[in-house]
Amino acid sequence: MIFAVFSLLSSLTCSSTALASTEAKISGMNSEDLGTLTGDARFSGTVGFDSSSFFYRSESRGSAATTLDATLRGKKDTKNFHSEGDLSAYTFVTNTPAIGVESREMYVQTQKGTLGNFDIAFGRKIEEWSKLDRTWRMMSLWSPRWTWDELHPQVIGMTGLFLGYRTKNFKAVFFGSPIAIPERGTPVEEKDHNIVSSNPFWKPLPGEITVLGAPTKVHYSLLLPSIQQILLRPNFALKMRYDFDGGTFISMNSGVLPVHMVQMAAEPFLETSGASSRLDVNIRPQFPMRNINTLEVGYESPANDWNLWLSGSYEQPFRFQNGDTWLNPIITPSSIVSAGTSVDLTSNFRFNGSLLIINEQPFSRSSRVPDVSVQLPSRFPLKQGIQIGGNWRFSDINEGNVNWIQDLIQQNHLISMDVSHWIRSARISVGAGMDVILANSTQGWVGNYYGDDRLRGWLKYAF
Repeated sequence: MIFAVFSLLSSLTCSSTALASTEAKISGMNSEDLGTLTGDARFSGTVGFDSSSFFYRSESRGSAATTLDATLRGKKDTKNFHSEGDLSAYTFVTNTPAIGVESREMYVQTQKGTLGNFDIAFGRKIEEWSKLDRTWRMMSLWSPRWTWDELHPQVIGMTGLFLGYRTKNFKAVFFGSPIAIPERGTPVEEKDHNIVSSNPFWKPLPGEITVLGAPTKVHYSLLLPSIQQILLRPNFALKMRYDFDGGTFISMNSGVLPVHMVQMAAEPFLETSGASSRLDVNIRPQFPMRNINTLEVGYESPANDWNLWLSGSYEQPFRFQNGDTWLNPIITPSSIVSAGTSVDLTSNFRFNGSLLIINEQPFSRSSRVPDVSVQLPSRFPLKQGIQIGGNWRFSDINEGNVNWIQDLIQQNHLISMDVSHWIRSARISVGAGMDVILANSTQGWVGNYYGDDRLRGWLKYAF
């Protein structure tokens, strides 16, 4: 029973962003690029496909996965207001049908100068709350993510009211919202007493285990709370940044925010009927809140050819259920420290590097399951890591990226590479990439995808 539930928690916690349903992958092509490509700076879009071919066979997925996707993006300016938004839709072709819809941004904002030094925005808007957040995207410390492709999550904006104040050297942003939308990706569902997903990275839960020397079937039930409990979680945040003349900056954030990644608890019951037995496991998604404070200092050169930053955060969770018969993921007060740099080594190559260290307070859990002695997963999929990468921009139509992440605790490695080319005359972007996973265990964020090495390819048509 212990190992089955532990396996369950590992799968759900590490892949919990897939509980509910990226901007279309155009290999770095943004709305301004699309406007240049299509000749319309106000409205643009893409339609195309992404395909992955896995190096190794697996009983839990096919040898390939293909996604069709479409993205619309538009913007409009009037005398007093600027509006901008996008909407993307995704569906699998090779896997069990699943549909995902997401918007990275969709907001209306007052034009610069309309309210003096103030501006107001309403809707979903991307703000750079933290350098760490943009560098270590699997953390979602401040901004939530869209995780249709779990190895390459995309940052999305928070939804609510944004009040900004700006001077030459000072910027402040206040965010507030009565709702909290959890991170979303490929949907999961309960089917035939199991939890399943179309996502090729989903790790199936064991259908049968050995309990007291006898094979025992496992039945899973997904117990979702009401939509009000999920969404009605008021949250707010405040960011202040001061840029000194010369390039040095200091930034301070404080907020009461949701834990964007859905957390999972498992509640096991051993049912016996005569000579047969069955293990029933209730899966209880949880949506805790947290107090979080972040301080960042750094330097950005006036020529934007290099930067250096140091980030420190303290997070204290609350509104987190912990039943006596539940096996919970580890959510405790935590300190998060990171440092990073970005440097133009040549005219067409930019180097990026970062270090991450997370310290969680000891986890205590009252439980009436006395034989449980396993290390339960943490809400942080990666606790200590190094990330090194770079970007090549050979011309305005050719681009390449390489990124290496090492889990310093598990000694696992993820190496990702991709190249892209724009055929402007045909309004087409084509690209290819590769993810290689070198793992000593299946633990941690990298190890969770052990065996999912793959080749990737994509084609997008812009209109």
